[in-house]
Amino acid sequence: MSRRITLAVVLSALALALVPAVPVGPAAASGTVLAPPFDAARAVAFLEANQQPDGGFETAGFPGFETPDAVLAIAEAAQTGPSWSSAQARAAVAATVKDGRTPLDYLDDLAETTPSAGQAAKLVVLAVAPLGFDPAAFDPQGDGAANLVARMDSGANADGSFGPPGALNATLYAVLASRLAGRAVPAATRAFVLAAQQANGGWNFAGDPKGSDVDVDTTGLALQALAAAGVDPFDEPVRRAVAFLAANRLPTGGWAAFGAEDPNATALAILGLTAAGRDVATCWPAAAASLAARQAPDGHVAGPNDSFGVNTFATSQAVQALTRRWLPVVRAPAYCADDGYRLVAADGGVFAFGSPFLGSAGGLRLNRPVVGMASRPGGQGYWLVADDGGVFAFGDAPFLGSTGALRLNRPVVAMAATPSGRGYWLVASDGGVFAFGDAPYLGSTGALALNRPVVGMAATPSGRGYRLVADDGGVFAFGDAAFAGSAASLPLAAPVTAMASAASGPGYWLVGRDGGVFAFGGARYHGRSAVSHPSPSTGTVAILPTLAGDGYLLVSADGGVAPSGADRRRAGGLPRLAAPVVGVSP
Repeated sequence: MSRRITLAVVLSALALALVPAVPVGPAAASGTVLAPPFDAARAVAFLEANQQPDGGFETAGFPGFETPDAVLAIAEAAQTGPSWSSAQARAAVAATVKDGRTPLDYLDDLAETTPSAGQAAKLVVLAVAPLGFDPAAFDPQGDGAANLVARMDSGANADGSFGPPGALNATLYAVLASRLAGRAVPAATRAFVLAAQQANGGWNFAGDPKGSDVDVDTTGLALQALAAAGVDPFDEPVRRAVAFLAANRLPTGGWAAFGAEDPNATALAILGLTAAGRDVATCWPAAAASLAARQAPDGHVAGPNDSFGVNTFATSQAVQALTRRWLPVVRAPAYCADDGYRLVAADGGVFAFGSPFLGSAGGLRLNRPVVGMASRPGGQGYWLVADDGGVFAFGDAPFLGSTGALRLNRPVVAMAATPSGRGYWLVASDGGVFAFGDAPYLGSTGALALNRPVVGMAATPSGRGYRLVADDGGVFAFGDAAFAGSAASLPLAAPVTAMASAASGPGYWLVGRDGGVFAFGGARYHGRSAVSHPSPSTGTVAILPTLAGDGYLLVSADGGVAPSGADRRRAGGLPRLAAPVVGVSP
């Protein structure tokens, strides 16, 4: 039946560290601010009021630290059309004059001081390219051209990095500048950035993959660089980075740096998520709102470093993140990975809420009932599986094989997809595992004498491991899936029916038919179903966590959907079902 149906820290270090990216082409000008209460014109007026006699904006006293960002903010606020206008950008910057000097004079002088490779790349990304200048012959004063591309290339290293060791941002800006200069990003540079990712999904300023820093700024910039380097937005490194940002959000919706909510961190996170194709306006609205709420009456965006003296940096980056006309360099098509969901019933019927409906097996004459569902990243494809292992593919989900033609020892009870969306596993009630596509076979319990039947399966975020759960709460871990506990020794009021993995880290949840939830390995407990339905016809059958792990949906066989924790997705039920709901998927 298988078929396809189709400044607590030294500011000089921050000078290269905490800044954003840009669009190739460039990206279309949105014409609207992401958070409407934010007044970009008032923010730019604050920047202009802090222009220095040399034409720049170095209020903190570190050459090249603030001016490129301020220039881009002024250029962004000057856009009036549906696409980026370098002429409007340059005119606005040229009209910003203090003591007869403009920011162009400052940038020209800065370019002539033989900047480092990272500084040269940063100038290209934030000022030279958006203003329409040639980065290989930058000379707004007409007193001798500076080749910023050659200067950047002079810092290239054999391992693909740029600049001195311990400053990853030089390499990240070089990726963005290369893309803006119309050059392919070297494979070695792309590999260097990927190899610098930490186990927690983020990147730190030093580019040390063995670190465990919560460095939102560098992670946001790294996401922009990965997009510019052509990394698929649904590949594991991007998914892990998005999960890292999601897991480190503050209750306000913003992000912190050095222990305090920080507008620069929030701005970089917004730009990184946008580059990765995550719909910030729809899925992460509190992020933009928290950033906009920091605007003071004088137009500046307040940050924790204001106690050291107000500078222009946070205000400039807030304008960039909330307008997003030039940044990021490359942005994947926007979608909301943490918003919609779909339910599937035993007759193959699919019910979509906030996610696209792409077809169902509800109108087919099925040999055996459907028992599970899994989706591809991006939400444009999904699979259904029947208890004989027959697989039905919809949308852009490829059919990669099934057990529909095999004689199974026990029926299939669940399926899970790989993070790439190019593979899936099926599991039978005896714990036998069947792998298809790029899903690796990592072991099973098919040869063991189990106390109770397996009822669920969940893959790890890496796709190199999975866990099985039996209806007594026993957990079996394979590959890189860490065993962090089980409910097998607990006196359960009702059998376990399903499980789900956390988007980052070793955590996972089990859910019982009575709506009880068990959290292990760092996965946070957010409560149980408000209504207990322990019978097979109405009991809880599935769990779907949010991306951040700060909530989950509990789904009942009668179609009831109960959000818990921070989950704010639609709750309710499905009337007059012809068959019970058996699963949920994004």
